[in-house]
Amino acid sequence: MDPTGPTTFGAMFRRERPPEQLAGFARTVEAAGLDEVWIVEDCFWAGGLTAVSAALAVTGRVTVGMGIVPAVARNAAITAMEMAGVARMFPGRFVAGVGHGVGSWMGQIGALPPSQLAALEETIDAVRRLLDGDRLTVHGRHVRLEDVQLVFPPSPRPSIVVGVTGPKGIDVTARVADGLLLPEGSSPAFVAAATARIGRPAPCVVYVLFAVDDDADAARARVAAAVDVFAPGDTDERLAKLGTVEAVVPADRVDRYAVAGRPDDCARAIGALVAAGATSVVVVPCVDDPAAQDEQIRRFAAEVVPLVTRRSA
Repeated sequence: MDPTGPTTFGAMFRRERPPEQLAGFARTVEAAGLDEVWIVEDCFWAGGLTAVSAALAVTGRVTVGMGIVPAVARNAAITAMEMAGVARMFPGRFVAGVGHGVGSWMGQIGALPPSQLAALEETIDAVRRLLDGDRLTVHGRHVRLEDVQLVFPPSPRPSIVVGVTGPKGIDVTARVADGLLLPEGSSPAFVAAATARIGRPAPCVVYVLFAVDDDADAARARVAAAVDVFAPGDTDERLAKLGTVEAVVPADRVDRYAVAGRPDDCARAIGALVAAGATSVVVVPCVDDPAAQDEQIRRFAAEVVPLVTRRSA
């Protein structure tokens, strides 16, 4: 992922959809003309790297992002081995996303480390170096490897983005990874603060709660419940963690934390995220019906993306 290149646009395959629908979804995204498909790995829905491989196999152009694998759910060497295979089979089309994992889920599977941040940094550092072809011996707090080297490292190495929101996690990203993956409910102000903290040009993938409709009020109503889940409270809590406290009145919440409205409304909201530092905007359609999700993606590609690119030209 090139942080200095043009903005890319994608869509998330929501975890609620059964995995047998992924192939059709990936083809829909590619046919619509979008750049990326992003796949989540949440416990206990469906395996992420398996899904990434399937999406890559049924498409020929789009990039497929793993967003994200929990760092502690697999051994670092096995994670690198799996990612190397995917990257070599589909060169230039895979982005590796890593996070520390939801603590309660990691506890359920017996993988919760004493320090999630330390485990995250050690794992990403080891995975990156193994993907680069290094031979490693590591005696860390979480990662322990003895004379490990991949037989088939990829070239080039896939970009590694990290799903974090707090200052310490962003600092880990700056030290050992290529860029950020920011979750749904990220405001432009937070995107700007997070990318500034990296301290260098870096990829920044942003998931956005999305609804487009000829009736702007209907679109905003469609995302309101999701906004309450991902960005609760009367202040921008993620931004506050980075040192800036901003109050958010109820009437402004949807416009701050989501992309919703008529196509021109959506284009303005995405433009604000891009101006803040987003290099990839990935929509998460806020409708439950799979056919309706696909239609939202088609409208995003046909009616919103052209307006964004036209205004940025």
